[in-house]
Amino acid sequence: MSVLCYAVAAALNGAWLVMGDRLSVNHQLMIPLASVALVALGVLLRTRGLDAVAGGRYRRRVLWVLFVYYLAILSVMLFFGGLFHLDRAWGGAVNLEPFYTIRRFLIHYRRTGSLSSLFNLLGNVVILIPLGVLLPVLLRPMRRVWLAVPLLAAVCAGVEWLQWRTGLGVADVDDSILNFVGALAGWAATRLCQLAYFHFKGAKQ
Repeated sequence: MSVLCYAVAAALNGAWLVMGDRLSVNHQLMIPLASVALVALGVLLRTRGLDAVAGGRYRRRVLWVLFVYYLAILSVMLFFGGLFHLDRAWGGAVNLEPFYTIRRFLIHYRRTGSLSSLFNLLGNVVILIPLGVLLPVLLRPMRRVWLAVPLLAAVCAGVEWLQWRTGLGVADVDDSILNFVGALAGWAATRLCQLAYFHFKGAKQ
């Protein structure tokens, strides 16, 4: 059954690549979510009969695969227009004024009531949350705040630098700020959960 779950997840992503913009945005958004859910179900089914050590190793390998999958989707979103229906400006434009874009979107929301402005801001936060979650889970050194925070900041700034240098998208310091907020929130939430788990586990022992 676990192999079937993985096969269905792979088939969904294959159909996504083949059909492209013939799928609605909502359907395209559901594919990564459904893929992760199917993989999680497959892991649960596969590890039921394994001991704690073997099950932990298997889950870790699957997490690495999901991490690569996440990076692939993130690369498409950041450098090639995201989901196929989303337009991406080209030509290496750049905004270096902090909070200019954020203010502009908030002003647009107050004037029009359009939720698209808020979704744009929130989207820049959400897309980097998985990075903050996965790093301390997969890499033990990334559990240290003095290593994780500079790395996350460098990644968020580096993405915008690459967009500027390659001309793939608009390099915007506000995108970097929002990305960093999302990555840091994911990292902090994960570390709190890890610390609570280790404390509870130690208390039980």
